Amino acid sequence: MIDLANNLVRRIGTLSRSMIRALDIEMAPLGMGSGRFSYLFMLYINEGMTQQEMAVRLQADKAAVARTLAQLEEQGYVRRDSDPRDGRVTRVFLTDKSRALRGHLEDAVGRVITQLQANLDAPQQAAIREILQRMAESLAAGYEGINGGTGAGVNSGSPTGRKDG
Repeated sequence: MIDLANNLVRRIGTLSRSMIRALDIEMAPLGMGSGRFSYLFMLYINEGMTQQEMAVRLQADKAAVARTLAQLEEQGYVRRDSDPRDGRVTRVFLTDKSRALRGHLEDAVGRVITQLQANLDAPQQAAIREILQRMAESLAAGYEGINGGTGAGVNSGSPTGRKDG
């Protein structure tokens, strides 16, 4: 039986919500919500992505991505254009406004990361990155639809969804 009050899933969830709150605090003066900056970061790395590519990378519903992009477009942060080779495909591009915001966004995220890691030395930070990567890979291997996972490791006939029943 799991400890409902003090288990790994609960701790990771609590940490995730705390990071989102910290990002919201940092992003508020920039007029950018914590859920939106990740769209801009993705475009800073790979401008001209399709909405579909963004949905896959964000592991988000296509309709939710389209709504968020519409809001970002309305605010002047992105523009969406039809692909000249395939008019059915919509590509997303940065605007001068979002390019000008990049350094401020990176600084804000950097402050959250610095605070998050304040009590960890470099080897501990590296170990946590490695452990989190391995945990993500385990979930992907066990559940279809998680980071390209196939679900091969899960017995779908089990009432608990686990191989051991």
